[in-house]
Parts: sequence; structure tokens; C-alpha cells
Amino acid sequence: MVDLPFNVSEDDLEFITRRVVATPIRSSAELDARMGRTICIKDETVQHSGSFKFRGAILAVRNAIEGVVAAGAGNFPIAVGLAAQVLDKRACLIMPDDAPAFKKEQAQRTGAEIRFARRAELAESALFEAKKRNWNQLHAFESLEMIVGSYTLGLEIASAIQNNSSGSDAVVVACGGGGLATGVALALRSRTIDAPIYVAEPETHQRYARARELRKPVRISASGETICDALQSRQIGTFAFEALEKLDVQLCAVDDRLVTEASALLRRTCNMRVEPSGALTMGAALGRAIDMASDRLWVVACGGNASAPSP
Repeated sequence: MVDLPFNVSEDDLEFITRRVVATPIRSSAELDARMGRTICIKDETVQHSGSFKFRGAILAVRNAIEGVVAAGAGNFPIAVGLAAQVLDKRACLIMPDDAPAFKKEQAQRTGAEIRFARRAELAESALFEAKKRNWNQLHAFESLEMIVGSYTLGLEIASAIQNNSSGSDAVVVACGGGGLATGVALALRSRTIDAPIYVAEPETHQRYARARELRKPVRISASGETICDALQSRQIGTFAFEALEKLDVQLCAVDDRLVTEASALLRRTCNMRVEPSGALTMGAALGRAIDMASDRLWVVACGGNASAPSP
């Protein structure tokens, strides 16, 4: 068991739990046969707002006195906008002007104010809007509430592992800024789950791998484009890096070809519509990046905000 590097109250955990979907575990005999082991998909595509981000957003918005400003590639502002709508708070969402049209539409449906900026200017724009309005500025992976939200997801996985104790387990979770991976890993270790935890990054955006190499978070230059639009952060969060380095996690990189294959496989075998960033973890499994010594693999499908595929 590990001590949490932050204070989290039972009241906060209960508040989140009452307002989120305890998302299902998906499985498929065809998928198991294809992979040669049991695959358990934690399906956050059916979470409110379409991704795990709602877990932390609902707490962060509750804690805001006035309104909130949130900048991100799509899932984070969508989640914050919906949380603000649910709690009757004001929100200003800053999104990249090249965000997928589907994610722009989802954000607009929350009724929040939407502003667009170049990806390189998102943080600056959010700071300007927050200061101008005297509102809380939320960060997708540096704000503590977002880590706590991911922690509740990890607790659900921990309970599922403990309730199905046969076999040896491994867990794979995606990493952009590291908030999701940090919350999940902390929850697993706090519940004495010692299964290997694999943190997966797009092959072109290996910010955690680079930070581990240099022993500190650094801003990377991407080696190419990726279809994982929600995982294009150029730097892992400071808190996330420090926490993950103490939790004995392993790293793997996944190319877009495997992500595309994984997305199609999950749609066919589990009837899941997973966005590319959400399929990255299954791509890691397809690429045999996960040690086959574990006969049961828990895969976090973190989001499903993608338009329906063409028939």
C-alpha cells in the first residue's frame, strides 16, 4: 500500500461517485482468442461527457466560487462544460481551432461559452480569460481535482480485480499529461494491487519517456503527427511525473497503425465506439508491448468522443 501524495476526503470521493457512471467492463470471447488471454475493457466511453474527464471536472466545477475556464483538445473542455451545466455554474472553454468537428459540437451543446485558439496558445488564452473574469482556471492534468477524478476510476478497476482474483493481472492506461495514469496507478497501489501497470504513449509524443530519460519533465518536439488528438500534450505534468516515478510503472509506445486496428477491433468485438486516444491502450496490447506473463489484461478505454464511422 502507498500513501497518497495529496489529501483526498471521503466526502469528495462520495461526491464524485454519486454523479458519475460506474462504467462497465467489456469482454469478448473473440477478443480473448485473438489476444491469447483474457481482456477486460474498462469502458469510459459511456461516462458522462464521453470520457473519464467528467470524474474530475464535476469536483473541480463544484469547488469553483464563480465560474471556470478550461483549455484542452476536446474531452476536457467538453467535460467541464457539461459539469458546469449540471451544477448551474458558468464556464468558458478554450479549444484548438483544429479540434475535430465532433468535439467542437459536443462542447457547444453544453451551453458554455466557447473560444478557439491555436494549440500553442491554449494555455495563454485560458490564463487571460481566467484573470479577466476572476474565475478559476482548471488544468486538465495539473489541477488536483482531475487527479482525484482519475483516482475514482482506478478504485473501480481495483475492486474489479479484487472481485475476480483468479489469474495474474496487468493494467494498461494511456498517458497525455499523465493525470489519468497517475490517478489510476495511485488507486491500484493504495488498494495493494501489485499488478504491472503499463503507461502507453503515442509513438510520436513520448513526453513521459523523455522525462524519465532526463529525470524531469521537459517540453518535447513531436516526431510526427498522431491521430490521437487528445494525447498531443508536449509535456507530462510535474505532479504526474513525480508520482508515477514512485509507483513502479512501465512505459510503452504505440504507433497509429495499431491504434486504428485496435479501434476497429473494439467496435467489432465489443460494439464500442472508441476515439483513437481511447484505443491507444488496446493498440499497446495488439503490439505485444505488454508482457504475456499476465494472463488477464485490464485495458482502460478512456474516451469515445468520435463521430460515427461511415457505413
